[in-house]
Amino acid sequence: MKNTTTGSWALLFLSFFFLLSLWLEIPEAVSSEATDFRLHDLGGRVVHLEAYKGRWVLLNFWATWCKPCLREIPSLENFRKKAPPNLVVLGISESLDGKEKLLRFVRKQGMTYPVLVDGLGRVADAYRVHGLPDSVLIDPAGRISWTIEGAVDWMDRKFQKKYLSGPLKGQF
Repeated sequence: MKNTTTGSWALLFLSFFFLLSLWLEIPEAVSSEATDFRLHDLGGRVVHLEAYKGRWVLLNFWATWCKPCLREIPSLENFRKKAPPNLVVLGISESLDGKEKLLRFVRKQGMTYPVLVDGLGRVADAYRVHGLPDSVLIDPAGRISWTIEGAVDWMDRKFQKKYLSGPLKGQF
């Protein structure tokens, strides 16, 4: 009987830490080559990731139905306004909404950064996005610096110092 109790506690302990790891916003250092892609923006223009080589690129995967995404959008917009010119924010919509509905949503949210449509999720799959929101920071050489799954307060000074001071040293 004692072994069963010990095993149950061990399983409970491991389950707790697994669930905690899913909830926490822990950036994953990747340091691999970013997958190139071409997606349409809301104006119908094709946006090619390769065009941003030489700049920092922040990909933010989101959807209109995602509650954490809705909480994150205002801080990401504020961050984008204060970001240095060598950083570009690209919002990547995983919503299946039509173009007009998506345009209304973007305007209502006050999003001024480019929004690209990945309705089939091919780019999200290429970047191993498992939940929304999900953010990927790509360095000027085209390598992935880190990924974060979960909503982030982009204006939080502690977050900026911990996760952006290295890649964007002296920019904030």
